[in-house]
Amino acid sequence: MRKPKLRELGEAIRALFQGPYTIKYPKEPSPAFPRFRGKPVFNEDKCVGCGACVYVCPSEAREVEDVVEGGRGTRRITIHLDKCIFCGECQVHCITQEGTVLTDEYDLATFDRSQAVETVEKELVLCEFCGA
Repeated sequence: MRKPKLRELGEAIRALFQGPYTIKYPKEPSPAFPRFRGKPVFNEDKCVGCGACVYVCPSEAREVEDVVEGGRGTRRITIHLDKCIFCGECQVHCITQEGTVLTDEYDLATFDRSQAVETVEKELVLCEFCGA
């Protein structure tokens, strides 16, 4: 009975001099692991707007919308970060391999869900004859 109590007392005294085991997370963000899959980010220079990332997303966190107004068209690709499961399929199936990149950013908490939406717009190439 005495030996476990002495061991616990020894651990308590050592803890006083060593300091806490935890980190100060809100003030000092902890670094992510090297292969961590975090927030997906559009690279607007490398994204061609093909929509491959939309079709392979298992959680349907991405959507594509083609808007044609006055003979000009734009393709709007939207990602809903609140639905994203950070699987990395969008990055794997990107035809440029750099259009969508998973970063190591993990603190994505917001009070408003509308802040968890990112959109990229690309010029849509239309057919000269039929307009489709």
